Amino acid sequence: MAPPKRDTTGILVRLHANTIVGLDDMIAKAGEDWSRPEMIRRILKGRLTAEGYEIGEWVE
Repeated sequence: MAPPKRDTTGILVRLHANTIVGLDDMIAKAGEDWSRPEMIRRILKGRLTAEGYEIGEWVE
């Protein structure tokens, strides 16, 4: 059975090497086995939610 379809769009973001180091450090400190894209999604969702946007992309 295929996973449910989601309303998503792929994007390409280039990041400076120091930003990647920081991102990887955040992942390590989170104590989770998250990928870089997953951490970026979580950071973005947190910021958008803090700004008052309703983001209902996934259930945590």
